[in-house]
Amino acid sequence: MSAPGSGPNALIGSADWWRDQRDRQRRRRPRADGLTIERITEVALKVVDEDGLDALTVRRLADELGTGSASLYRHIASREELLVLLVDHVLGEIRLRPGEDHGRTMVVWLAGELRRVLMAHSNLLPALAASPLLGPNALLGAEAGLMHLLEAGFEPAVAVPAYLALIDYVLGTVYFDTSRAGRAGRGTGSECGPVPVELFEALPAEGFPTLRSNEAEMLGTEVDQVFHFGLTTFLDGLEHRFPPKPSSA
Repeated sequence: MSAPGSGPNALIGSADWWRDQRDRQRRRRPRADGLTIERITEVALKVVDEDGLDALTVRRLADELGTGSASLYRHIASREELLVLLVDHVLGEIRLRPGEDHGRTMVVWLAGELRRVLMAHSNLLPALAASPLLGPNALLGAEAGLMHLLEAGFEPAVAVPAYLALIDYVLGTVYFDTSRAGRAGRGTGSECGPVPVELFEALPAEGFPTLRSNEAEMLGTEVDQVFHFGLTTFLDGLEHRFPPKPSSA
């Protein structure tokens, strides 16, 4: 990893690094090989989605693009840099504001959008914690998330920790619902339940009457139901404890 600073020594993923990245993109002229950051990240994402994060190497990416590693290094300095760009590229798939909805409706929408995008690219999740999320798409998402909580009538002292808690909640559900343990015995789709059928197969012959009497409900609950239940309950509790001021929207 590069040392802290600005210019070529900026820490990858830092604010200085992103400023340098934007400056480089503005100065960059089209190359004869037709490579662009957009094309590189799109192909890199395809590799990760299909074969996992470990499969993404500069050599593999160069092969997929039909070019050489040297040509690729003219656009990206390292695999670490590529991962930072790739995470922000994926966050750009979030649809920030459909129609003219405001406030709580949009808080729910954005939480669901973040979950949808991360569930669709779950192989990229380990890279999410590799650096601060300071890219242009991450910043647009943060702007929208906090803005809609403020639109919902919450004071800044409530809206800010609520926004951060919601991010933690979404990431937590995505990590669990896409984990190997969470998928065991129940597939990978959002229609699957959070409780594996093996839970009831593992129960001893005697005891555990509460689990046994609620088996149908536990196995019949889907992960998306659990997510939206938790999200709605969080927002209901937030409104009850910190009544929002009337919306001016």
